[in-house]
Amino acid sequence: MSHLSALDGHVLEALPKDLDDLVILDVACGLGLWGFLIRIHKSGCPYLIGTDIWRPHLAKISPLNVYDEVIQAQLPNISLKEKSVDISLVCEVIEHLPTSVGYELLSRIEEITRQTIIVTTPLNFPQDEIYGNPYEKHISEWPVAVFAKLGYETRIIHTLPKTLRFADAIRTFALRLPPTPRLILARKRLKS
Repeated sequence: MSHLSALDGHVLEALPKDLDDLVILDVACGLGLWGFLIRIHKSGCPYLIGTDIWRPHLAKISPLNVYDEVIQAQLPNISLKEKSVDISLVCEVIEHLPTSVGYELLSRIEEITRQTIIVTTPLNFPQDEIYGNPYEKHISEWPVAVFAKLGYETRIIHTLPKTLRFADAIRTFALRLPPTPRLILARKRLKS
């Protein structure tokens, strides 16, 4: 997974302040940036599980010991027991999957998560494979309405400051260019 740093503060804010004794799953953890951010910015000592399909990512992050457990998984197949994690992070992942597989992933994540699911995805952000990773290509887009229907609280995160959004809207309209990418943060609190 690629990483858009505009999300960092928003995702960290959506997590509890103290993560002690929680099990957190980082789906498609890539190079482990969410794991690093959690270890650096949150208190407590959670048990972190990272999954990814691409072996080069797993080979790089395994020796760093950011995650307590690293699993190779092709989504939506994650080999964890039902209700075995407290919080699942599905950050900048779902847009890399066909829509039907994305729905399967969200369903699977609900099966294995006890408390909270956090999903992020970009809007208006086409991307091809990067640094030789074919899994980085964006192949689906997930509007806010889809998450709302699935019971998620959502919010839009702008990648431009307020002062530049009006200029971007004019640029988009006048030059018929796509708008600057925005991001969706969707959170679902599960009933125990």
